[in-house]
Amino acid sequence: MNLKKSTLFMNDQNVWHAAVAAITGQYHRLPQPVRAMLREKGGAICSAKEELHRLAHEMGSSVICASCGGECCLRGKYHFTVADLLIYRSTNAELFEPRFGRDFCPYLGDAGCLMQPSLRPFNCITFNCERVEGLWEPERIEEFYRRERELRRLYNELEVALGSQVRQGLLMGQSD
Repeated sequence: MNLKKSTLFMNDQNVWHAAVAAITGQYHRLPQPVRAMLREKGGAICSAKEELHRLAHEMGSSVICASCGGECCLRGKYHFTVADLLIYRSTNAELFEPRFGRDFCPYLGDAGCLMQPSLRPFNCITFNCERVEGLWEPERIEEFYRRERELRRLYNELEVALGSQVRQGLLMGQSD
């Protein structure tokens, strides 16, 4: 769905609420077999993200991330996609409320990311800075990127199955 025309003069919070309402409405109108497919593929995506997070966490990423203050999270505004929202809806997970109007990612709360690892956007769950990846052995790096390719494949399957560009950022194309 293209919300650009109707949201041209809205702030980010209003754009977010309009997009969430529109996509949620579309999700509820999907035929039951399509929603079942979305639950299945979304579940596989969530599992793959959880595994990627586990791999990074085992190698001490949490300590490094906490010490740098999440520099990689500074500009995450456009990372949350239509696919991410559809997966949220298919899992019945409670949707977070972004904190717009700050100079860093609106999906960060006082205690870190507002999303559990299995529901974080692709960019967020697959990115490792040099400080994190520098601690890894070559085998660990290869395993991580093999799993990242698998996650990318799952997203592609979801996009093909839904016949639309669901990996577009939920807020993309909107004025700041």
